[in-house]
Amino acid sequence: MSDWQDNSDGKASGQPKDKPSPEETANSGVNVLEQQEISDPAHIWRQVQGKLRAHLGDRVHMSWTGQLVLQSADENQVILGAPSKFIAGRIDGKYGDLVRKLWAQSDQRYVEIGNPPSMGSGTEMKPARQKQALGHDLNRPSRTGVPPQNPRGQFGGSPTPGFTTPTPIQNHERFTFDNFVVGIPNELAFAAARRVANSTDSQYNPIVIYGPHGMGKTHLLHAVKAEVAKKDPARRVRLISSEDFVASFVQSVRSQGRSEIDAFKAGLRDVDLLIIDDAHFIADKPGSQEELMHTLISLVDSGKQILLASDRHPHAINKASDRLKSYLCGGLLCDIGAADYELRRRILDRLIERRRTSGHPTLAMPQDARDHLAARINATPRDLEGAFNQVVARLEFLGKPLTLDSIQEALAHSRYTGHTRPTVDKIQRATAKQFGISMEEMLSKRRSRAIARPRQVAMYVCKMLTTRSLPDIGRRFGGRDHTTVIHAVKRIDNLRAEDTGLNANIESLLETLKGT
Repeated sequence: MSDWQDNSDGKASGQPKDKPSPEETANSGVNVLEQQEISDPAHIWRQVQGKLRAHLGDRVHMSWTGQLVLQSADENQVILGAPSKFIAGRIDGKYGDLVRKLWAQSDQRYVEIGNPPSMGSGTEMKPARQKQALGHDLNRPSRTGVPPQNPRGQFGGSPTPGFTTPTPIQNHERFTFDNFVVGIPNELAFAAARRVANSTDSQYNPIVIYGPHGMGKTHLLHAVKAEVAKKDPARRVRLISSEDFVASFVQSVRSQGRSEIDAFKAGLRDVDLLIIDDAHFIADKPGSQEELMHTLISLVDSGKQILLASDRHPHAINKASDRLKSYLCGGLLCDIGAADYELRRRILDRLIERRRTSGHPTLAMPQDARDHLAARINATPRDLEGAFNQVVARLEFLGKPLTLDSIQEALAHSRYTGHTRPTVDKIQRATAKQFGISMEEMLSKRRSRAIARPRQVAMYVCKMLTTRSLPDIGRRFGGRDHTTVIHAVKRIDNLRAEDTGLNANIESLLETLKGT
């Protein structure tokens, strides 16, 4: 029995107890308050969210379970709300058991995951509508064996507010312009994002920032939103992920109600600045891309600014219509290329500075150790941050200083023990050697098959093994356009299935490059 429950004071049950002193009474009150806080649903939900983030990772938690909000609770059950029935169903199917297991570690109430239908602010759900929305039989016993008495159980006696789309829990406060490390590979994207945040001039519209995952695109989008909120609060900004766009669009169509569709459109178009992350995901879906197209046209015609992020050039989005590709390319395209050595060193300096200000003021890494880490982790900034965290944590737990030798030892036990990613130049030289042509021929304007085919293979392998963008790859092959690279990638991809000899040559080339 815990201290706060022990009121026997060593005496047998039923025997009179001496009157407690004022000090004992005060301590008892404190313990009761502490226990009330521990059993409070909001307190438990915060703990469960932290465990979900640790168990699933930030990205999965932000995309799914991080969208749940504590809707209501009573003595027998808790209701967690999601933005739509579709999202509620997906979360319940994939992560519902985990959510209930983590909740059961602190509380025995049954957890229901659903989608409250009321989206208007300040309105209260009616019981009949709630039953339909949450898919919960109000007369069915809960898993505790007791029928729920008040499925809309209020906190503090106040009525349940209308459900609004929750903001993902992931902390984006550090995603500011000041925290973004700028270098040659990302300077255009950074400048364009600053321009959008500080000016209402929509001369370049839409603006598309594109590049592989982990290059800082999402950082820039949230930095724009944060900057606008700080300097021009009256400016209406909407930042939405592609997943939310598609899910909301599908929900509005399935509702078969004009008001739902109109509300969806108004939510996107009644803004001064629309920001969409991972726009390629929308463009890959024929139904949703049509609505995206209409939204873009409406906002541009109204003089509103649009900022999009994509993991590829618009022309490389295979399922996107020619019209949408043309419209996206009609604005400003900002490529974020792979981080070069100098940029990686600056990113490491920023990571060390951040670690010092967040509780490790004595953290020190010698310059030769920094140089080695920047040279060894030839990957995305996100990968570099992951390697840095792994090295620092391992040495911190083992009580070792950060030196060149200790970092080399730490990397030997990580996934970065493999060889570094091959460069475009290395791929060109290896391909030229494999097919028996010179580097001059590889970069020349000659179009004979004996020269053009190895060149296409080299472009194809560059796309496979490097993080270089299509325009960057094209520039490194004698100043060619990105469309030439797209054609080469598609052509070689098709030929590998038809020409066994060519496929064997490419397999041999890939093995050579991965082993260097």
